[in-house]
Amino acid sequence: MTDEQRRHVLVVGAQCTAMRRLSRLEEAARALHDVLTTPALGACTPRTGSNGSLLLGSTLTTEDVRAAVREAVRCAREDNAVLVLALLGHGFTPPLQADLYFMVAGSTTGSTISALNVGQLLTDAVDEPGVEGVIALVDTCHATGGMPDMRRITGGVRAGRTRMSVVTAAAAGQEARDMRLSFALVAALREGIAGAHTTVYADALLIENLRGRVRGQAIGRFEYDNDPFVAEGLWLARNVRSAPGAGGGVVGPAGMRDLEQAVSMWRADMRLPTPRTRGDLDELYTFAREGRIDDTADPQWRDRVIQVVETLLTCADTVSLLNTVLADVLTSDLLREARQLAGLPPEAEGAQLLRGLVEYAALRASGVDEPRWKAPARLVAALAELSGSADVVARLRSWAGGLGAVTEFNDARTELARKRQQGELRLVVSLAGALTDWPEEVDAWLVGTGERLPVHHRFRCESADRLGTGRAIGAVLAWARGRLPSPEQLVNVDVAAPAHLLARWQPEEEKVGRRLLGVNHDVVVRWSGRMDPAEENAEMNDAARKALRAMASCGAVSVEWIGVSVLDDRQGLERGLMTGRYDTAVGLDHHPDTLQDALELLLPYAPIILWPRPGTRTAGVLPSLVRQHWHSLPDGLPAAYRQRWSQEHEGCGACLGDVRTVWHDEAWLEFCRPFEQRVVVGPEEEW
Repeated sequence: MTDEQRRHVLVVGAQCTAMRRLSRLEEAARALHDVLTTPALGACTPRTGSNGSLLLGSTLTTEDVRAAVREAVRCAREDNAVLVLALLGHGFTPPLQADLYFMVAGSTTGSTISALNVGQLLTDAVDEPGVEGVIALVDTCHATGGMPDMRRITGGVRAGRTRMSVVTAAAAGQEARDMRLSFALVAALREGIAGAHTTVYADALLIENLRGRVRGQAIGRFEYDNDPFVAEGLWLARNVRSAPGAGGGVVGPAGMRDLEQAVSMWRADMRLPTPRTRGDLDELYTFAREGRIDDTADPQWRDRVIQVVETLLTCADTVSLLNTVLADVLTSDLLREARQLAGLPPEAEGAQLLRGLVEYAALRASGVDEPRWKAPARLVAALAELSGSADVVARLRSWAGGLGAVTEFNDARTELARKRQQGELRLVVSLAGALTDWPEEVDAWLVGTGERLPVHHRFRCESADRLGTGRAIGAVLAWARGRLPSPEQLVNVDVAAPAHLLARWQPEEEKVGRRLLGVNHDVVVRWSGRMDPAEENAEMNDAARKALRAMASCGAVSVEWIGVSVLDDRQGLERGLMTGRYDTAVGLDHHPDTLQDALELLLPYAPIILWPRPGTRTAGVLPSLVRQHWHSLPDGLPAAYRQRWSQEHEGCGACLGDVRTVWHDEAWLEFCRPFEQRVVVGPEEEW
């Protein structure tokens, strides 16, 4: 998929009051929407608002669904995009007919006008000019009855020049149960499809996989393709088990997309082997430079093929070198830290982390007027800096020399060393004394100055309110700056506060001096309760350390999402907390009215808590948003908050700046360790 192409989605999960309640409907719809909007999988663009990309409810009307479909079609039309449409819920076919009707809140099996004709809905969507194709996922009883009317498509506005794929949960005379198709599809896309190359289609390979997962239902498919002028196939998701990079392959997903596009534009009849080995690239390079050029070959695209192959050969050599030179230290965490230091976005990560980062840097990250190998040199310099080995630095500098990028490599190392040193310097501001409202005093520690213990000072608030607290924080910043040698600058500020303030206060938006605190400082919010010297807190923090290490080792996004029903069942939630279910990261998928109560309940157990900012449209897409940005958190939040204050944010549907967190990483827990062990003798005691 090229950078300009877009994909849109609409997932509808509708309950029907005349039918039995589908207990797993909402869960299935959210999971499917999450997969389809994950950049590394479905890559669809999420939407929020009244006609957002996830429509759930037990009161939906036919007009609600039609309006949401119209909005999804409009977005796909304006972007010349593919539309993925999923319908989950109850369906029926009238007597002596096979047409499927999708049921909403007020539907009955005795009235077709109370429901939606699925075939007609799909036909209208695929016939809309500008829509690049429609993929429909129908998880209802009698789902095969939702196949579109071929005569209406071929005789429509587009005269049949369009594309459609439909996956159905059951035969026209068969029931579908427990959202089995949706859950099976989510699992299949997350695990990947063996043999499906880089992308998954709604084809026989996918259907075979789904039929192996779903028993008692006839999973079916329909495909229509009558548009010869599209650039790529009608794929459903990217395949995390694609062949490149495995079994001898040396090309990752980013490189494959560029190579396939260049080769297809150069010679449409050429088929590339799978997997693409180093020998395959060498042969293609030789053929492109020396092979016979006939009337079917475009010489301009031949030059593009040569350039892409040269880049991919260098990427393959670079990956091999890094695997060798960094063999003792190379981990997923190291690679992700290097990505952040090098300024590459989260989407640079692929199923093969190292290859994905190297290819993204080489193919996507360099500016038009920048040296060709500047971005890869930054990535390699970040890995050299993180390795802490002079021998590694020397060997990787030699790599840069071979590409004529020594200056870029050395410049990046100098900048990254400064950034790392700056990152180790932190100011901790604690409002732990705010027992019921705002504090009378704030405590401050300056960490990373090279002294054995952090430097500590206590500041009196002029008044025990928000204004007095803001002025005290201003005094803390002035004190911290006064202790730093020139030209050191203070960037990182940790603000620790009790739950009642965390529930209603955004520290980065506090006016300190002439600007908001978060304008010139990266603010991370902590819970002051982990600094409490109470006896049980040592156990609490040790449990958090164990949970964080377990999260790091699995590499996946380990967020346990809590909905309204779970939060309302306080007894059940407390039992889950005590038995260790919520001991990693916890996300509230909505902004509860009783946020303070929720935080007070969760904070002693979960080291990381996330929730949507009040008054935003983020709640429905929060899981997919967090999944997309997970490996940049919490470092990516300060920049996201600053972006939220800019004019460019106006009209933004959902963004990272709308996510609130309380985040306790291992560095913070180490800061808290002395509090667990010291003996308190009085309020004036210091370190």
